[in-house]
Amino acid sequence: MTTVSAAVPDALFALGLAAVVDGVVTGDENRVLLAACLVGALAAGSWLLGVVSDRANRRFADRAAVVIESHVARLHSSVATLELHERPDHQDRLAVLRNHAGALSFLYQQLFATVGAFVRLILTLILLLSVHPVLGLLGLLAVPDVLVTHRRAAVKKEAEEATAQDERLARHLFDLGTTPLAGKEVRVAGIGTWLRGRHRDAWMRRYVPLARARWISALCQSSTQALFGAALVGAVAWTAFAGLSEAASVTLVLTAGSRLSQYIAQTVNHTQFYRSIWLDVSRRLAWLEDYAAAGTATADSPAPRRLAEGIRLDGVGFRYPGTTTPVLDDVRAFLPAGTVVALVGENGAGKSTLVKLLCGFYTPTSGTISVDGVDLNRIPADQWRRRVAGAFQDFLRIEYPVRQSVGVGDLPRADDPAVVRAAVERGGLDDVVAGLAHGMDTQLGASWKDGVDLSYGQWQKVALARGFMRESPLLLVLDEPTSALDAEVEHALFERFTQVARSREDAAEGRITILVSHRFSTVRMADLILVVDGARVTECGSHEDLMDRRGRYAELYEIQAASYRAGYTTARGGREGRR
Repeated sequence: MTTVSAAVPDALFALGLAAVVDGVVTGDENRVLLAACLVGALAAGSWLLGVVSDRANRRFADRAAVVIESHVARLHSSVATLELHERPDHQDRLAVLRNHAGALSFLYQQLFATVGAFVRLILTLILLLSVHPVLGLLGLLAVPDVLVTHRRAAVKKEAEEATAQDERLARHLFDLGTTPLAGKEVRVAGIGTWLRGRHRDAWMRRYVPLARARWISALCQSSTQALFGAALVGAVAWTAFAGLSEAASVTLVLTAGSRLSQYIAQTVNHTQFYRSIWLDVSRRLAWLEDYAAAGTATADSPAPRRLAEGIRLDGVGFRYPGTTTPVLDDVRAFLPAGTVVALVGENGAGKSTLVKLLCGFYTPTSGTISVDGVDLNRIPADQWRRRVAGAFQDFLRIEYPVRQSVGVGDLPRADDPAVVRAAVERGGLDDVVAGLAHGMDTQLGASWKDGVDLSYGQWQKVALARGFMRESPLLLVLDEPTSALDAEVEHALFERFTQVARSREDAAEGRITILVSHRFSTVRMADLILVVDGARVTECGSHEDLMDRRGRYAELYEIQAASYRAGYTTARGGREGRR
């Protein structure tokens, strides 16, 4: 309420100043003294109430910003699928929402600021009308400015949305040119100048239409404000020469009239907040809430505690949003409970997409995926995710101490040293930890105090260990999580994985382990191998069965085996030559 209260002495300042002038003209010293005290009190009260309201509003806004941004982040992370991250139109909406989400925290402040602006405006109009009713026309002459401001704000918002993709591109290019991860390739390839040029082009594609919209807005608003200024000059002259020549009246019209334009601008700006932020950003926030809730509408079946039968893919097809080419087409396969299943195929065959569907990151475009006979779409995504674990080729680099970077793979048990240590051993990270100065408490990330950077392969082991934090997942996914490691290390790790997967405990749970790898020495350890080729599963069986069929799997296996044999022969010949 202090914001609204501060509007009263601010608006009445013109009345106090008129009283001072009236006292001076009449030569009444007592009136001058009282009027001066009134002006001082009004000025001090306006300042004091303004300071109090500003401090209170800032404190509230800071707290609200945390709540609102956390709410947006929660909605973002609760979306069941990855479609939100990959559709350009969704990304554009999210970019606007992320950029302005913090502004929603000022809603409470803006509400009272708007009321205060209206109070100032109404009191000022009353003061003008007290001199003569015709002076109320000054308020009407401010209407064009209000209409132009609202219209031009909408035009500028449309220009911002139309160029949102160019803004994202410019930020992407800026990150490529300034972050350590891309630094080596940028320098080796010598593309720094190229990146700067593309960055400038993207920003210019955004800046030019925005600048045009802003210049037109400035010209239109200048015209309407010039109209109001001319009207104010006319009102002052009319007051002075049309029988209302008292100095106090002229002073009141001059002071209140000049402030009228300021108060109208404040009122317009505050109401514009509701147009651009409350109506626009809130609409996007409501869209995100609806989007996040949509995926749970038909999820009415709980996730199973164990797998009795397995996972069946029946005519599964999939196209990424915004595309027409199928990545998967009529995929039919059965993954029995308690087995280790390997996915094999060339790059782009659809292996990782199939993994995403099994994890529930996407819904099949056609066909169904059923878990023990229940459609995966009917299982709540959060429940299914709690029964899924693993590591992916596009892993996170969580720059926290090792213990936490691994432990977040299972938050309820993240603080259990024994559980984290077991995950570190299963992920093959123990040799890396042994070489760190502070062991499990070593801060990861060279940009932090006392932090250390890891090689790509070491970071991959951290992600792998994190994927092994969950004790009893129904689906363990290992999507090329050791691509940066050499063949011997990968073979040893996967051998350990398959032994654990075939243990008595895992067999009781019915866990299915999915291995995705290009190394056939690893793949051959699986119980069941699916060959993905041309968007379909073309072969299915054990290593021995597929080799006997002499199909695509056998062809790929022989090509890789011949390559390894040739490399081994060359290396051995080189060693003998040196002898």
